[in-house]
Amino acid sequence: MFMPIQKLRKIFLVLFIFVLFASSGVAQTAAKQASAGKLVEIKIPAPSLKGNLLNDPTEQNISIYLPPGYDASPSKRYPVVYLLHGFGGSNKTWTTDGNFSFNVPPIMDRLIASGKMREMILVAPNANNAYNGSFYVNSTVTGNWEDYIFRDVVGYVDKNYRTIARASSRAIAGHSMGGFGAVAVGMKHADIFSIIYALSPGPLGHEDGMNNPPPVWKLVGSYTARDQLKSTFESQENLYANLFVALSAAFSPNAMRQPFYADFPWEERDGKLQLNEAVAAKWKSKTPLYMIDEYKQNLLGLRGLVIEYGRKDVFGSVLYNAPLFSKALAERGIPHIFEIYDGTHEDKIKERLEKKVLPFLSEKLDFTNP
Repeated sequence: MFMPIQKLRKIFLVLFIFVLFASSGVAQTAAKQASAGKLVEIKIPAPSLKGNLLNDPTEQNISIYLPPGYDASPSKRYPVVYLLHGFGGSNKTWTTDGNFSFNVPPIMDRLIASGKMREMILVAPNANNAYNGSFYVNSTVTGNWEDYIFRDVVGYVDKNYRTIARASSRAIAGHSMGGFGAVAVGMKHADIFSIIYALSPGPLGHEDGMNNPPPVWKLVGSYTARDQLKSTFESQENLYANLFVALSAAFSPNAMRQPFYADFPWEERDGKLQLNEAVAAKWKSKTPLYMIDEYKQNLLGLRGLVIEYGRKDVFGSVLYNAPLFSKALAERGIPHIFEIYDGTHEDKIKERLEKKVLPFLSEKLDFTNP
């Protein structure tokens, strides 16, 4: 028996509607995928860290955000923003969500889709070490983390991705320890980076800590073994003990000084903390506030320089030294933006990234393809 023609028409109509909606769903999914960037998580060689006394690996993790159009436009090249994380963080600080992480990829996708910024590559290198933070400086103990950033990471990214490989198309930005790193590395290597953006940066100077020593220096000075240093931050005392050891290993390394291979600027003598002037001088030699005159021409040539922090920041070093750094820049006629907003050390960072940082970088970077 043959099926009646009217019934056949109804079946074909149902099938047509099903296919129409199915194809619409596929199209919507494809459009959604096309509007999203791609996150690449890899390890790269870190030869600059070879021989470090903390036995940190000479391969390091980095996270790379490629914009939505990267695969679709195989001949196009892109500017790059290097994002430096804070103390105790890692490259994943920028790619995951949490109390102290900022999940930048969806922010980028929204800004690009809305036309508020142009497509660019983001790179987040790891700089966490055995002491929870390298501070992005070269050290005979912790390794040459400054060289790792501007040489190893930038070199790898330029070689393996379609970047616009010139300073005018590179920016360096960071939060907290990473804000310090962005300034310290960026001002010394203006031939690599043309824009610096520092969020809640510390320590840009040592004017507070060299005048009024925190009591925790007594605790740090009493340690006789590395395992006495707690790697978790369950208390403020533990946090500052880790922080001061990490700073000392980075700023005043001493391979002969056990157990941390570092000299401390504050030492207890006769029951009181006394400043070691020679060690303090080493710290200042690696700190932006005291390097401005040496790198003045580099700073004058930048396409953009921004220092910002929340007025309720819990770290005195940020509150005390960031204004001093801005004042020193202004006295030397170095253009920059200095902003204090209503926030803490980290509660507004994602908002600042979306509304201020990333659009500013998109405006200032050079997108001209070679």
